[in-house]
Amino acid sequence: MNQENSPSLEQFLLVALIDIYRGLDVKLPADLDQQAQSTILKDVLSSAISFAEKDESRQIISNELYQCAKEGGTLEQQKELIQRQSPDVINAKTVAAAHLLKIINKEKGM
Repeated sequence: MNQENSPSLEQFLLVALIDIYRGLDVKLPADLDQQAQSTILKDVLSSAISFAEKDESRQIISNELYQCAKEGGTLEQQKELIQRQSPDVINAKTVAAAHLLKIINKEKGM
C-alpha cells in the first residue's frame, strides 16, 4: 500500500475509537502519541454533546470533555469508561467519531 492511501493518525484513532465504542477488544500500539489521542478525544467529545439525546448524557459527556481538556485523555481510558456509561452516551460518542472520520475522509478525497 502506498503512503498516499495509508490512513493518517487521526483516521486510525477515530476508527479505533469507533471499534472501542462498539465493544470490540482493540489492541493499541504502546507508542501512540498522547497529544494526538487527547486532541481527537476532545474533538469527539465536543461533537458528541450535540448527538446525545438526554440532558444527563450531555452533562456526562461535558464533564468528560472538561476532564480531558484539563488532564488529557487516552483511548485506553475510553475502554474503561464505556464499561459504566449509558447506551445514549456511547451512541453519541460513536456517532461523533464517525462524523469526524467522514469529514477527514472527505478532506483526503477518500
